[in-house]
Formats: sequence, C-alpha cells, structure tokens
Amino acid sequence: MRERFRVTSFLGTLFSVIVLSSLSIMGVSLERFVRADLTRHAEESNGLLAASVAHEISAFLDLHFMGLSLLRSRDFRPKGVDLLHEAYPAFDTVLFTDSSGRVSRASMGSGDAGFDFSFREYFRIPFETGADFVSRPFVSGIRYTPSAVLAHPIPDGVAIGYIDLGFLGDFLSSLPSSQNRSISVVDDRGAFVAHNSNLPLSGREDIAGLEPWFRERDIQAGSGSTLVTRREGSEELLSWASTSGPSGWTVIVSEPSARVFASLLAFRISLVLVLVAYAVLSLPLILGSVRLVRRDLAALARFSQDIAEGRTEAVLTFKGFRDFSLLASNLVRMGRAIGERETRLRENERRLLETLDFMPVPVILLARDQRMELMNRAFSSVFGWAREDIDTAEKWWSSVYPDPRYREEVRTFWQEYIDRLGRGERTEAPFRGRLRCKDGSCRSVVGQAALIAEGFVVTYVDMTESEQAAERTAASLREKEILLKEIHHRVKNNLQVVTSLLSLQASGDPEQVRLFSDSINRIQVMAGIHELLYRSRDLAHIDLAEYGETIVHWLASTYSVGSSAPELELRMDRIELDIDKAVPCGLIMNEILTNTLKYAFPPDHPAPRIRVRAARDTEGFVVLELSDNGTGLPPDFDPERSSTLGFLLIRSLCQQIRGSWSLDRSGGTGWTIRFPV
Repeated sequence: MRERFRVTSFLGTLFSVIVLSSLSIMGVSLERFVRADLTRHAEESNGLLAASVAHEISAFLDLHFMGLSLLRSRDFRPKGVDLLHEAYPAFDTVLFTDSSGRVSRASMGSGDAGFDFSFREYFRIPFETGADFVSRPFVSGIRYTPSAVLAHPIPDGVAIGYIDLGFLGDFLSSLPSSQNRSISVVDDRGAFVAHNSNLPLSGREDIAGLEPWFRERDIQAGSGSTLVTRREGSEELLSWASTSGPSGWTVIVSEPSARVFASLLAFRISLVLVLVAYAVLSLPLILGSVRLVRRDLAALARFSQDIAEGRTEAVLTFKGFRDFSLLASNLVRMGRAIGERETRLRENERRLLETLDFMPVPVILLARDQRMELMNRAFSSVFGWAREDIDTAEKWWSSVYPDPRYREEVRTFWQEYIDRLGRGERTEAPFRGRLRCKDGSCRSVVGQAALIAEGFVVTYVDMTESEQAAERTAASLREKEILLKEIHHRVKNNLQVVTSLLSLQASGDPEQVRLFSDSINRIQVMAGIHELLYRSRDLAHIDLAEYGETIVHWLASTYSVGSSAPELELRMDRIELDIDKAVPCGLIMNEILTNTLKYAFPPDHPAPRIRVRAARDTEGFVVLELSDNGTGLPPDFDPERSSTLGFLLIRSLCQQIRGSWSLDRSGGTGWTIRFPV
C-alpha cells in the first residue's frame, strides 16, 4: 500500500489529517468540558433545591410531631385533639389511643372514637419501639386525597394524626423553581407522597420505585445525582436528597437534559467556525514544509545509493534541516562501520571454523537448512566419514543411519531438539544412540547441539569403550557377590557342623547337655548372621528387625516356660547394621533372652510376657530394649560385679560396640542397650 505514495505527499496528507483531527479532538474536549461544567452546575443547583425541600419537609413533620407530643398531658387531652386539629391545618384527624390500642380521644368529625387500633401498624410499631412513626401514603376515606399517618408514642398510649399530603403538593407547586423542574417526594419504596405535577399518577412515567437508580442508590450518602433515560428516549438530570427523621421520604428534583444543555448549540457553532478558520490558515504552512522536506530527502536518497553501491568513503555536503544533517553524517559513519564489520566477521568466521576443526571432540557444523558446512578432523578420525563423503542432509541420514525405522526415530528426535533451540528453549536430555562408521561398524554416542550465529554446532562423545568397561566391571562385581555369598554359606554350614558336633558330644548326659546348650545357642546366633547375609542383596548390612525377630522366635521355641509359651511383643524398626555391630548385638540379645526364658518365669506364672523394642533416638543412636514381667533379679545381685559368663559377655560386647547399658528392676527385668550405628 505504501509503495503507491511518495513519502512527502503522504506526510503532507498525514500532517493535515493530524491537524484537523487534533483540532476536532480539542473541540470535542472543549465541548465535553463545557458539558461537564453545565452538568456540575445543574447538579449543584438541583441538589441544593432537593436538600432545601427535604429540610423543609423534615421541619414540617417535626412541627406536627411536636404538636402530637402535647397530648402527653392528661389535662390537655380532652380538648387537645380538637385544638391540634384547628391549629395544624394539615391534620385531617387527631386521635389518642390508650395502651390497649383503643381510641379514647378523637377530634371532632372523625368518627373513630372507641375503635380498636391495636392491630394497626401505626399504633403497634410506635408503642412497641417507643419511636415516632410515619405510615406509607394512602388515599383518605374522608377527603379522597393523599394522606399519611403520624404516630407519636406516649407512656400511656399513642398520639395519632392523619395528615393531608395535599399541603406538600401545594408547597412544591408554589416553589419558584417548580416551573421548569419536576419536584417529587417518594417514600422508601418509591411510591409518590407528593409532587408538583398536574398529571395524575396513571399518566406519569417517572415512577421512582420502578427505576434502577432508586434501588441502587446509596442511602447512607443522603443525597446524589444521576442521568436517567426515559422510555421515549429523553434524558433527565435527576438529583435527590433524603429527609431526616422516621419518614424515610426522598425528595427528587429532575430537569430535562435539553434545557440543561441548551447553551451548547451556540457553543458548537462558534467552535466549528474557529476550527474551519484554523484549518484554512495552517494547510499552506504544511504544504510549504513538505516541499522543503522532499528536497532534503532527495539528497539523502542519492547519498544512500552511493553507500549501497560500495562507495562508503563518499562525502555529502548537506544544507537543509538540522535533523537531516545529523542523519547524513550518520550515514557516512555507518558506511565506514559496515565495511569494518564485514572484514571482522569474515575473520571471526575463519577462526571459528579453524577452532572447531582442531577440537579433540567430534564436531559437525550445520547451516539453518541442515546443510553440512564442517566435519572436523576428530569426527573423521573416530567415525571415518569426511565432508567429501557426506555433503547433504539426505546423505547424512542414509549413510549414518541405514536402518529406516531407527533413522526415522533419530530424525524425529533431532528435529524436535533443533526446533527447541530455535525457539530459545533449553534442552536437558542429550541424544543417546548408535552411529554407523564408514567401515560398517557401529559405535555408541552421546550427542548435543547448540545454536551459534546462523548455524548449529553438534558434538558427539564416543561412549563405546566406556560402556564396554562398565559391562566388564558389572560382570566382575557379580562374580565377587557370588563368591561372597558362597563364603557366607560355607561359614554357616561349618558353624552348623560345630553345633552338631557339640550336640553329639553332649548327648546322653543331661549335665553335659545343660553345659553345652549355651555355647550351641551362641554359635546359632553367629550362624544366623551368615545365613541372612547369604540371602540378602546387600552383603555388607543386616536388617536388625529381621535378625532380632529370628533370634527371639528361635529362643522362645527352644525353651519352655511352665505350661504356656511366653507372649512376645516385638516392635523393632528397620535398622541396617554391619556385621561388626550385628554379631555382638545378636549375642547380647541371646544372653539376655536366654536368662529370661530360663530363670524369669516360674512354672506357675500366669501370663509370661517378653517385650523387645528397637528404634533410633533423636541423636541417631540405636536403642534396644529387652524386658519381661518375671520375678526379676535377686535384690543383692550386682550385674557390674557378677562373674558369670553371661553377664561378662553382656558387658564385654557392649564395650565392643561402644555402647552403654542400663538395668530396670521394677516390674520384672528391663535391659536398655544404647550404641551408635
């Protein structure tokens, strides 16, 4: 589109449009300012009128409530209702009801004496709340005019006055401002109380209770203004103010927008004339400026053509606008800088290619269209391929990945990889796969790419020898694990042979069986260590929970306690121990539990119970607890000085694992062994 126009013609037209648009915007802004000022003035005037009328109505109601309060005097009541009816012309009827709601006093001509008003809200509400009350407007049955009830509570009853709202309508119509404004008074539901219009209610369309502004108004503010659009399309500027006191009435003053903004028509005509005159005077100046700009641009265009043709040392003698003179000097400097930068770019490109070619890592350089630009010496040395063998992307894929299915898989990976690089995203996972060499062999590689300037640098790391070495190491580790398991298995078998020999040696002699049983148990504990190591995946550690439960159940099945087996309560956490800690820990458990099963429970014990717990404390130490509910140790027995083999072993083994022990004699016997892992 732009190539159809000359820049000077376009700028001239653009400047003209800008000037006219600016003037139009300025005119519209001025009109809005004047409109806003007229609106503000009308809102202030109408708001002040509404507030004044609301104040007068509040004073009018307060005056009549004050008159009703005179009926507090019992002496005044008999004649007071007639006096108030005569003194306050707005009162149609004045009544006084006693505390039961029955009318005891009524003004002359009312005919309400003796009636029961206890069920009517203008008796019930003021009598119960003790506050003045104003009823909703209604049509009086006497005069057939709009009326309302004022009720004032008195300690022994309620003073009631029927007020003729026609007085408010006459008051609104008599106001000087009522000739050109609509003034209405509505109750809290929007029903008309009084207005200055001669139209009947059936002919009015501005019913406040049906309008959104009335329902959405902020009652706490007490006053406000808004712009209302009527059903026929006309607009009115509306202001309102709330009356004080119990009535809840709102005074509404509305004025047609056409009257408020009547003075805008003359302002608009004047503004249009000013804008036309301003445009006529400014257009010749714009056209002259455009002609001068066109001349300077022509000189700059000739000079830029010299730069484009390689004459970067050309000099321009420019006599024109200062801004264009600065542009001319910058063009000269730009031409010289372009020549210098092209020279440096060619030199940097040469250095980059030499650096990549001499890198010890296999590297290839691809253009944005995946054309092969460089294949360095390390790549040719490792894989055998040279740039003369692979010069296009298609040759690369068919030569390096001959398997069609694998080629498509690798191609998809690299396409997504390069797309992410082009979008500036980081790629975490490198390429891991195979790459075919020129001699037909395949090598395992890890490949990564980076975006540099206008190409992609792809590096490969040969992982073939590393994977082969890892496989050899894994095989050697498997062999060593098998050998270690075989050693543990044979040690366990040898210990079983020793146990069998000791059992044979002790057979036939009860005394020898008793003497050899403890040694057999200790050997069984050590044999259990090697059995668990043989069956474990980890040949260096044993699970204390599994090991401990095995010892407890084996000992419990070996020794009998009276007529019933002891109840076992095992709560042992999974704690990994090495063999240097597991063997002493198992022997300690064997000694303590053997003594418990042999000596703690007499044959007549009702419910023998053994509890074993193992857990880590807050400092990381292992806490092993073994307790029973048996008869306990003798009172004069001191385990620190005991010379029996069992207690000597317990003390010695605790020192071996750098642990401590404590003994609790309350409620049986309780051992606590604490040692570091």
